[in-house]
Amino acid sequence: MNKKELEKLRTLNATKGMIEALHLPGKKNDWNGKQHKYRYWLAARCQQLDGILKVSICTREDLDKNILVPKWDIFINYEGETYTTRERQDDGTYKWRTAMIMNLEEWYTGRREYDFYMYFNKGGAYAVRKLLKTVNTGSAGIMEWQQGCKKRREDERVRKLTDKWDEVMKPVGEPPKGFRDWYEHNGFDGSNFIYYKGAGAKTGYCTSCLKTVQLDVKPKHNMSGKCPVCHRIINYVSRAKKKNDVHVQCRAFTCIQRYKDGLIQRRFIAGRTDKVNTLGVIKCDFWESETHRQIVSSGGVEIYEYGEYKRRKVCWHETDLYCVPSDGSMVYARNLSNVFRYSRTSYPIAVKSGCVEDIGRYLKKEKERPLIEMCMKAGLTMLGRYFLNDWGYKNTEKNINAHELGKMLCIDKGRLKRLKDINGDGKILRWLQEEKRNNTIYQDEDIRTLCEADIYPEDTKRKNPFQYLSIHKVCNYLRKQQEYRRSLGRKENMHYLWSDWCDYVDMMQKMKMDCTVELLLKPKDLTVAHNELVARISLKDSAKEIREKEKKFKNAKSLVESGELTKYEYSEGRYCIVAPKSIKDIYEEGIVLKHCIHTCDIYFQRMDIRETYLLFLRRAARPDVPWYTLEIEPGGNIRQKKSVLNEAYKDLDDALPFLRKWQQWVKKNLSAEDKKLAEKSDKARKDGYKQLREEKKLIWHGRLQGTLLVDALENDFMETM
Repeated sequence: MNKKELEKLRTLNATKGMIEALHLPGKKNDWNGKQHKYRYWLAARCQQLDGILKVSICTREDLDKNILVPKWDIFINYEGETYTTRERQDDGTYKWRTAMIMNLEEWYTGRREYDFYMYFNKGGAYAVRKLLKTVNTGSAGIMEWQQGCKKRREDERVRKLTDKWDEVMKPVGEPPKGFRDWYEHNGFDGSNFIYYKGAGAKTGYCTSCLKTVQLDVKPKHNMSGKCPVCHRIINYVSRAKKKNDVHVQCRAFTCIQRYKDGLIQRRFIAGRTDKVNTLGVIKCDFWESETHRQIVSSGGVEIYEYGEYKRRKVCWHETDLYCVPSDGSMVYARNLSNVFRYSRTSYPIAVKSGCVEDIGRYLKKEKERPLIEMCMKAGLTMLGRYFLNDWGYKNTEKNINAHELGKMLCIDKGRLKRLKDINGDGKILRWLQEEKRNNTIYQDEDIRTLCEADIYPEDTKRKNPFQYLSIHKVCNYLRKQQEYRRSLGRKENMHYLWSDWCDYVDMMQKMKMDCTVELLLKPKDLTVAHNELVARISLKDSAKEIREKEKKFKNAKSLVESGELTKYEYSEGRYCIVAPKSIKDIYEEGIVLKHCIHTCDIYFQRMDIRETYLLFLRRAARPDVPWYTLEIEPGGNIRQKKSVLNEAYKDLDDALPFLRKWQQWVKKNLSAEDKKLAEKSDKARKDGYKQLREEKKLIWHGRLQGTLLVDALENDFMETM
């Protein structure tokens, strides 16, 4: 519509009927039952001019000021399905708007003083319905028509997009031949079973082989094993115990195909249901759903997602979500040699090495970083994958202007061969570069240890152990400590071991210990030495607190220092019970085990009145190393047994028979005074439990958070039988 032509149309001022309508009192009630003040809020009149319906709207405020000129003029081209609105400003000028009739006043919905929003005379109201072909009349009819126009325009816009996307998807055919067979047999590792019937079954159905196999072992339900045919890890499942269908968790699978002059990466979600029919025959049903497609061409990358678009159509539509293979996904590699037949890319090599990088990003980074392709094709797949990482590529020394791989990596031919032999990554490369700079040779075993511990060349200048020891001695000690920890049943990795050692040496320097003495620098048990040094430093800082405790709880101090508690000491087999010799011993126990016996006055108060005592449960082979703290009653009842972070662990189970023997030994050797104290302690415990239960006190931290404190205490209690 031509706005200049619209401005020439005569003004439709307010009529007498419009003025009267806006001053009619309301008849309806609001939500509070109060009658509305007005019948109408706005008043409108219409005029039809050569295919244009003009609707002029006046407000009550304007008419009260004797302003008869309309506030809004809506011009509707009902044949061309277009409309525009002219709004009069306070200064008499006009502004053109595209808002719908109900949105001209943004605040109108908050007004509830009227029965009806807008007045139309009878002829005008029905003219709207006739010309616009709507169900409703008046302002509702105009709104209905405007909303229909908006919807039709949106539908047309969506249709053009979806038609375009449908054309893009037409060349995409079926997945590669063998893709479905591949993921059915190989895609569910970790979720494969052999189903069998009865304890003496000789055959079973393997969900990896997808056929019946002869069993070479006597199966047990939920027993782990390997399929005798495909040799994949499986779990045996008895159909007598598991009769329902088994639904296997969905997995993501990716395949790449040629697409016109480029590539398409297709991402599928697939699942498996293991069923059994009435004849008892096992069958695996597979399903799949394609979720994403990514087209890579000379024009760039286009990403598509399958789903509902704008609530209008379920189809393939563009998205800005990157189609990266998710964690645990698998890439179909059998067709890659054919797909990239005429390409120099190393992507097929990368996939076979375990890389699941998105094809679009891989090709982009490969183009930006020629080293990736060269490393992959040279067999250095771990290094190639390392250079895909932005941080790794940025922080590794390189000479991209060189023409030979060794020179590009800033190493010589000999070191390049060593790198290839072990398929080294960026960490190993950095150590070989450091080796070349220093004109020395590091043992391959030492380099592997350094990389496993996440130690970089720059750490030799800033980490304290390297101030006193050579690289070989550092690595040798780390390996010995790892082996020692494994012998004790601990499985901490090399990185945590290195971190503990650095902390230990830092503390040695803080305590002004002689770090040149290797016997001190390299303790036999780093964990014990580390914890002891932590305790020493903490005790040094806590010296004032210890003196205050000794002053406050004189009876407790006298009790432990007199040696009276040594009558509870006991040793048999692998375990022993040790009594503290001072308040300082209790502090050290609490600091090393990181629980609260040294910070909570309640334990010292109970010792002060001889209600309970604190003893230490230790391993006989290492009686000086804190393990478990016991709170006992004079008669041998154990109220609490806590280790690191105020917890009890599985390692305590083996010591429980020892504790019961100790309790019987204590019972036999009780004095008359001990028996009286035991009775008093027993009553105090029961009264305490009763009060805690009445108060419903909860545990606010740790594994038992949210449970009643009294329940936890009762569960930990161990009575002398």
